[in-house]
Amino acid sequence: MSDRLWFRIDEVLPLAEHAAANHAHLRTRQQCRAGIPDQAALIWSHDTDGDWLSSNGVPRWYDADGTDHRVLAETWTHTATGATGNPVPADDGHGFLPLHTEHLDGRRNLLDLLRYARHHGMHWFGLHPDPASEATNDRYRISRSCGDMSPPLATWTPATVTCGVVGGGAYRAMVATGYTTLTRAGVLCRFPRFAVQRMAAHLDARYPGDMPGERPRLRFDGDEVVVEWEDDDGLGSRWVEHDRVAPDANRCYAIGAYQWPWVLVASGATTAASDPADRSR
Repeated sequence: MSDRLWFRIDEVLPLAEHAAANHAHLRTRQQCRAGIPDQAALIWSHDTDGDWLSSNGVPRWYDADGTDHRVLAETWTHTATGATGNPVPADDGHGFLPLHTEHLDGRRNLLDLLRYARHHGMHWFGLHPDPASEATNDRYRISRSCGDMSPPLATWTPATVTCGVVGGGAYRAMVATGYTTLTRAGVLCRFPRFAVQRMAAHLDARYPGDMPGERPRLRFDGDEVVVEWEDDDGLGSRWVEHDRVAPDANRCYAIGAYQWPWVLVASGATTAASDPADRSR
């Protein structure tokens, strides 16, 4: 199990801006348990479907299907037991996250921290479950890379995987046996450097025929892999960093973890991007 929950900054910041922009705020179970006066906050809720952040702003923010808009913490699940990588809140009151709490040591409040993260290209927001960790400045973490990506007790098995995001190319990977992503039903995998290099070359070759934003681009920045998507505003396009993946202790990369629905390729199957020379290794 991880020691914190991980959310995408570009999904969390709009929630925080919604809560901060409203003068009225919904009183939640988390607020009542925390015993904190009405104020703008993010609400961390835990249920059988996962761990979520939502805004307490009123008017409420609803999705097209009429449900409250909320974002899911990205983590793994063990298919046999249903266990996940997320820590469970010890008390509902721990899920009330005020946006404007001021600190005597000059630390940014939560809203300013999220704005800073977006402005400086941070992609991930890590939440420690214990509010006491705020006293040591450890409750909130912003990072270019997601932490706690892999199940600590997983057995990793060699396999070949593919997904539509990379145009159906098949790549050698190490797959966590018996684990999947919480909502996307994809396998958890990590790739050796040579497989990432092939993936990057395959995506570069597809780019001239793709629509802007249809496929990502991968590039190495030292030992890290930068995941970029093309942004077109109608006047021009530019490549924007969407994620950054650092190598693990085995020098493998969790490309697209929790974001791309990787699936196993059936034994003996091939795709257009498969390299016969590579399959002989």
